[in-house]
Amino acid sequence: MFGPVRRVTEVSRPRVVGPITAGHGVNEFFAIVIPPIIPLLVSDFGITYGQAGFLLTIFFAMYVLFQLPAGVLADRIGKRRLLVGGLIGMAAGVGLAATATTYGTLVVAQTITGISGATFHPTGMSIISDVEGEKTEGKAMGVFGFGGALGTLSAPAVVGGLAVVFGWRVALGGAALLGLAVSLAILPLFSDGEEDGTAARADGGRPSTVGGALRSARALVAVPVTRGIVLLFLVTLLLSMQHRAIQTFTTAYVGGAVGGSVSVGNLAFFTLLLGGSAASLWAGDLADRFDRRLLGIGAAIATAGLVAGTLALTGALGGLPTVAVIAALSVWFVLIGIGMYASYPVKNAMVSEQADAGFSGSLFGVIQTASAVGSASGPAVFGVLSDRWGVAAAFPAIAGVSVLIAVLFLLLLRGE
Repeated sequence: MFGPVRRVTEVSRPRVVGPITAGHGVNEFFAIVIPPIIPLLVSDFGITYGQAGFLLTIFFAMYVLFQLPAGVLADRIGKRRLLVGGLIGMAAGVGLAATATTYGTLVVAQTITGISGATFHPTGMSIISDVEGEKTEGKAMGVFGFGGALGTLSAPAVVGGLAVVFGWRVALGGAALLGLAVSLAILPLFSDGEEDGTAARADGGRPSTVGGALRSARALVAVPVTRGIVLLFLVTLLLSMQHRAIQTFTTAYVGGAVGGSVSVGNLAFFTLLLGGSAASLWAGDLADRFDRRLLGIGAAIATAGLVAGTLALTGALGGLPTVAVIAALSVWFVLIGIGMYASYPVKNAMVSEQADAGFSGSLFGVIQTASAVGSASGPAVFGVLSDRWGVAAAFPAIAGVSVLIAVLFLLLLRGE
């Protein structure tokens, strides 16, 4: 393996981190199988774009409601089985959507997919936290994020491509089968024992039905409500709000601000994700070698400057040849992707510092609930701003969220 790549991927437990990273790719892939076929669903079911958008809202609403319970449950019944079971449940939900003949069935399918998907991040991230030490947890979280970015990148190509050639039902059915195959393939790759990350009882036995239920209900209390955890909760919420807002409005912004076509807008979106994929790996490695809070501040400030700078960029591109516009936008959005995604492995490694194996699932359930709230609210908040100001003015306003993220990382730095 090429030296620099080896350095940023050398985790201490690759047989654990590898399968979880593959699962993260499947999870993110399933999360966005609907957006590439929305125009086809609108046409075939005679629904509005608002109703189509609700299919995504219901998905993220399930994340808001069920990630914390999933984290608590993972600490009691076992993280590995819940992780794989959730991926299989997502495949079932996408498969149901492929057979839907009514809009109501699509809503049910997205509900199933969302509930099942809510199990992944609290389990996968807590397993990594449990098995990786302080010197490698940043790398491991970077590899984990890289897998998710690849899943996000591949979904529009796979689902959109199949839908164009064979129709949206075949596209969703193929996506479900592909995801199911990967989910089943990663299960044997786990070794038994500590990789499961399950919190066992002090006497080594499994909890009884009644006692286990009571302990599960109290599991959240085991998560210490410290200043650091509260700040990381807020960082996660704002990062996800920023992330989903940028993802949602990049294509529209490019089209509205510089008069680019949808294809040019999608190219900018692709380069954003491409930059983010690389950043996730290298930022994870940096998080193991430098002060994580300073890295978080730097990434947030860089993102704020780049996003705010889109106003100046679009003004400078006016009148230039199309090729020059495309080249400039591609480079710019690669840089935005690097700044935006670099914060994630840094933040996740900081959460891992706070985690104990006995409540790591619950802790990541709490943190990922913040992520779900941010993901659900970001597009809505900036959608309202876009309605009032126009996309060209609202998009740079996302920089304000990045500034707040930098302030929170600064508070974490001063907390020591």
